[in-house]
Amino acid sequence: MKKRPRTLLTLLVPIIVVWIISAFFITQDINAQGEILSINTEASCITSSCHAGMGKKKYVHAVGVDGKQCIRCHEILNQGEHSFKKIPPVTFPICSKCHSEEFTTPADIKGSPPKVIFEDKEMKFHAPFAEGKCTECHDPHESNFYKHLKADYTEEYYAPYSSGTYSLCLKCHKGLEKALTEPRILTDTKFRNGNLNLHFRHVNRPKGRTCKTCHHHHGSKTKAPRLIRDAFPFGKRSLMINFEKTETGGSCAPACHATVQYDRYEPVETNMKTTPREGIDATPEELRLNRIEEEQVIKGEGEKK
Repeated sequence: MKKRPRTLLTLLVPIIVVWIISAFFITQDINAQGEILSINTEASCITSSCHAGMGKKKYVHAVGVDGKQCIRCHEILNQGEHSFKKIPPVTFPICSKCHSEEFTTPADIKGSPPKVIFEDKEMKFHAPFAEGKCTECHDPHESNFYKHLKADYTEEYYAPYSSGTYSLCLKCHKGLEKALTEPRILTDTKFRNGNLNLHFRHVNRPKGRTCKTCHHHHGSKTKAPRLIRDAFPFGKRSLMINFEKTETGGSCAPACHATVQYDRYEPVETNMKTTPREGIDATPEELRLNRIEEEQVIKGEGEKK
């Protein structure tokens, strides 16, 4: 069977297609830099031809989805052009314009902004907050999660445990999921009495204590490790936690139960009535080896620093 001769058109089609695709991406790149796309800087950014999808989620940042307020954070490089200064990775200076104690609440912000204690030298801060990286956890425009968060983090102090309840925390605290799902553990959490996982006992239950019951997501007093709160709300009251850290464990004496001590390597007996403990206690030898292993890890981390 003879091959049909290739016409000029059949030779040019692939070249034309490649040219069209390349031109499209080049144009998009130019538009992104604001060299071609013109805008009316007095008009709203949220229109059917621009950012029409904004403001449709459950929680909406009033300023973040006000099409005439975008320039509060997105500073225009050239008037009349769709070109903006890059927002720095450390976003706290922008957020603090509204979210601080000193700043007067603007009329276009619904309700009072959260008070942020950032310069308090007596506080110990959650790393992203201390570095001013508000958008590590919060979406500046809108979100389907409480407080404009980027993932699920229950707003309640008590909640039944289920997979995904703490997906926001698990984005960074990778080992935490194991600590919330296994009743006996020798890794991934220091909150344990021997191998009895105290994170599991507090969280993984029908009326579990959520992360925010004991830990503050922004910061706590310097003396409290792991951002542990001084107190937590219980109805209309505020209950003290009274946590004291020791080298290998600690104790707490909240109003919800008597003083209880725990130790990772030498388990402390308690007379407090508790639900049956799942699993089997680790042997003294297992705990001894576990201590050696963890101390070597700590020493190695210290040497790296």
